[in-house]
Amino acid sequence: MNDSLAERVTVMAGSGVKDFGYKKETAGELTEWAGPDAKRLSRWVCRVAGAFVESLTGAPLAEALSRSQRREGEQAKGDIHAVSVGVTRSWASLYRAGDHHEPHFHPNTALSAVYYVAAPGLCEIDLLDPRPAVDYYDPGITLAGESHRVRLACPPGELLVFPGWLKHAVPPFQDEAPRISIAWNLNYSLG
Repeated sequence: MNDSLAERVTVMAGSGVKDFGYKKETAGELTEWAGPDAKRLSRWVCRVAGAFVESLTGAPLAEALSRSQRREGEQAKGDIHAVSVGVTRSWASLYRAGDHHEPHFHPNTALSAVYYVAAPGLCEIDLLDPRPAVDYYDPGITLAGESHRVRLACPPGELLVFPGWLKHAVPPFQDEAPRISIAWNLNYSLG
């Protein structure tokens, strides 16, 4: 499905994109305009994200949501027995030579997901250690090597899922052929 998704995104790039100067991003809800492959991919991403949460928490999604609500001081809303992961927003990003994306996170998002559709080689993404005060006192424990940044190199067809609060960045892209990725903001859905 990567070829058909890349084609749809490339066509959309002709007129339906926001040009930020450091990358181009499709406008509108990708899951809606990109056709059945995008809908099928989005459903798969939601299932994987749900399994990711259950694996990390060791509990069903309903319990993970309940824990989250208790930590936030919220009352349970609705039937928390029927919980899934749903798409809040989805879009495609197009990178050309020299494009990049500075460190950022996705506010009001439980999980972020990135799927690499097309690239002439590997797609790099940096995940930044969220503990900025670690330089103040170093107990000798390192999670990201000697840096506060972990760089992953992902081939087209790979999916990354991570908490929406995790800062991430795309280092300068150096190829002439475009790099296309799809991103999702994901949240818990009831019912």
